[in-house]
Order: sequence, then structure tokens, then C-alpha cells
Amino acid sequence: MKVLLPVLLAALLGVERAHSLVCFSCTNKNSNFYCLKPTICSDSDNYCVTVSASAGIGNVVDFGYTLNKGCSPICPGPSVNLGVASVGTHCCQSFLCNISAADGGLRASAAVLGLGLLLSLLSALLRFGP
Repeated sequence: MKVLLPVLLAALLGVERAHSLVCFSCTNKNSNFYCLKPTICSDSDNYCVTVSASAGIGNVVDFGYTLNKGCSPICPGPSVNLGVASVGTHCCQSFLCNISAADGGLRASAAVLGLGLLLSLLSALLRFGP
């Protein structure tokens, strides 16, 4: 028993700590299908991050969509929607938790953009009117 305890202690101290976080990773892909590669994160990484960006005007004009996934020591800023362009950010902290794409597919509808343009023009015309 006296010999077993020091041997067990030496074995436990010699074992390398296991990486606790595994995330899916990809860079600049246009589909979540291409973002299912598991990656072991470094010890300094605490988050699995998914960042998606898209731009377009409804179903009329499509400027593209890109998806990035990976490990990160911090969770990047919040999601942003500017009407014709949006960036969706999602952070999580468990094993392969970033399997789905972030909420970055939002686009302004053509009707909303048209109404905004019309109101802007109407305001300008009233300002310079008789």
C-alpha cells in the first residue's frame, strides 16, 4: 500500500491534461455543410464561435454569404443587422456545440428598402418645395 500511493501519484502528475473543448472549424465557407471539421482547441480557448455574414436585398440582389467557425479565447461582439448586410455571432462552451450556422442570414426586404427610399425622397422634396 505504501508503494502503490506514490506510484499512483506520480502517474497522475505525469499525465497530460486533456483538452476539454472541441469545436467545429472552417474559414470563409458558403455552406454549413463544409464547416463540420472537428478541431481540438488550445488550453487558452474557452469558446466555440460561429460568425456568419451576408448581404443582399431580399431575393432580388444577393451579395453573398460567408461562414467562419472555430475556437476562441473570447466571445466576439454581438450580432449586427444593417438592413442590407448582417453579421451573426454565436458563442458556446461545450463539446462540438457550434454545429449550426449563426443567425447571419437576415436581409432587408425590397419593400422595406423601397419604402425607406420613398420616404427619404419625399422628405427631401418637401424641404425644397415652394
